[in-house]
Amino acid sequence: MGKVIWYAGGAIDWENVIGNHKGLDEVDKGQFDEDGETKMATGCCFLVKKEVLEKVGLYDDRYFLYFEDADFSERVKKAGFKIFYAPKSIIWHKNAQSSGGSGSSLQDYFTTRNRLIFGYTYAPMRTKIALFRQSLNLILKGRPWQRRGIIDFYLGRLGKGSYRG
Repeated sequence: MGKVIWYAGGAIDWENVIGNHKGLDEVDKGQFDEDGETKMATGCCFLVKKEVLEKVGLYDDRYFLYFEDADFSERVKKAGFKIFYAPKSIIWHKNAQSSGGSGSSLQDYFTTRNRLIFGYTYAPMRTKIALFRQSLNLILKGRPWQRRGIIDFYLGRLGKGSYRG
């Protein structure tokens, strides 16, 4: 089996407030070998011109971990810049290692809370209403650190928040 792709460009699914990676888990057969504009850059590795940083700033400290790259991408686009995917750059990325892997309490907390920060900042009103309903459901039926993430969001505990896993 060949190399497996994790990211070949991407966009936000505004109905669900999640990042969709083009080519996710596909074997690389050269199907994404063309440079091109994309809607979102993944934070595992990207190059940014000084001019962009001067106009847009750095990562938003409210996030700390997860969704900070999506937020940065939205601010870059709103400032009039474009985001490009460069397929010749190959990055080895151990996905979710910062958080202890998929399904960890740290990932539960930050993805849940930060999805709310991002969604309430950028998503259309109908999605914000859906996020509120989902929050109520997760408060009742979610895992412990999902519940904590929701509570911290609505109490304004951002950045590193109250996570102590």
